[in-house]
Amino acid sequence: MSKLTAVKQARFVLCAFSLGFFVITAATFTSLGVILPSMVAELNWDWTTAGLGFTCLGIACGLSSYLPTITISKWGLPLTLIAGLILLATGFLMLFMTASPISYFWGCILVGTGYSFVGSVPGTYVITHFFKKHSTAFGFYYTVGGLGGVVGPIVVWLATDMLGNWRYHWLVMLGAIIISVSIMLISLLFTDSQRLRKPPEHRKVETENQRVYETEQVWTFKRAVRTPQYLLLAAAYSTVLFVGITVNSFSVSHLTEVGISFALASTLLSAEAFCNALSRIFGGFIGEYFEPKIMLQIALILLAGGMFALSFGQSLMALGFYSFAIGFGFGLTFLSCTVLLVRYFGTGPYLRLFSLMNLGATVASAAPLLSGYLKDETGSFVPPFLMIGIIPIFIFVGISFMRPPRLEQQKKAKPQISNPSINKLLVTKECELVTVVKE
Repeated sequence: MSKLTAVKQARFVLCAFSLGFFVITAATFTSLGVILPSMVAELNWDWTTAGLGFTCLGIACGLSSYLPTITISKWGLPLTLIAGLILLATGFLMLFMTASPISYFWGCILVGTGYSFVGSVPGTYVITHFFKKHSTAFGFYYTVGGLGGVVGPIVVWLATDMLGNWRYHWLVMLGAIIISVSIMLISLLFTDSQRLRKPPEHRKVETENQRVYETEQVWTFKRAVRTPQYLLLAAAYSTVLFVGITVNSFSVSHLTEVGISFALASTLLSAEAFCNALSRIFGGFIGEYFEPKIMLQIALILLAGGMFALSFGQSLMALGFYSFAIGFGFGLTFLSCTVLLVRYFGTGPYLRLFSLMNLGATVASAAPLLSGYLKDETGSFVPPFLMIGIIPIFIFVGISFMRPPRLEQQKKAKPQISNPSINKLLVTKECELVTVVKE
């Protein structure tokens, strides 16, 4: 297959993987949250069962997020994508035919695992190999993926109202994911396969007046994961998933219970997803010129405000603020955590750091189970919404004290490290000198 120029390769791959992220976003978290009321009504489940399925989806996505780093290095990117497609196809078929909680749980587990193999882990891995301006490329990738959250609820509506049953939604998404992954595989045929097998080179990009910090030091994975900065970024990343999974799971159900129509509740969720997508392209651009840490702080405040608005909002203005705040807060937090990871630690250890961050974010999968349980106990979604809405405030405090990590301590300690081979050589020379003196 003939190869394209480096610029065309980068654009083709970015567009193909962004389309894949668009489809997988539409097919999973946003769709399941909208389709749950129909499933609960038809199958006579309680909300704890419904939330547990969403928890299985999140746990599977989190726990499997490190697997693509292994398969990419062992098998290569194409086989990793094919493995993800097989998992997703099996999961969608199980959800289409589900009649019991067990098949529902297994379908969610397979879909969540497949998400890791075709979603953000391979997508951001490709971006670090082909783009110097990571923030702009990340912004485009996450924006297109975020738009999938706009389409997901619409597809559910088409399946339930036009096709007659919520089950057809999973067949529609199965066809879409087959097409999108096929395009991703085709794009790799036109790229330099050897380039993807090598670790990405960290190339410092000059920014205006050097207002954006970017490390010039060579970080290793082991050193990076021990820094408080990485732990704070991982905590922020987990927090945004706590909020996002909760909103996608139960916002429509909560709003319909307090008197909002299903159509308006679904529209608000789509509007939130649109704001999410818009924030990422906006954040990706300004991230090249302004410190992403400030973006992260603003985003965390928006997340907290959005959860409070969702809990108590009744007016159209309050509900509009909920969509805006959660959407922009989610998108900017997601983007700024990713960009700061590259800025602080470089592209060398990025894939493993990002995968581990997703693995740690598995804790956010407890949100639907917690929310469903508290709903059954209290009769309202407000208590779990408020509990989860407080978390971003605590993370905001920690981020406020965060500074770029440095390696000075390791450098200072280096001269004191004893090298056994050198010491042995010095002892040998000393013995030889003593022998000569004696003679």
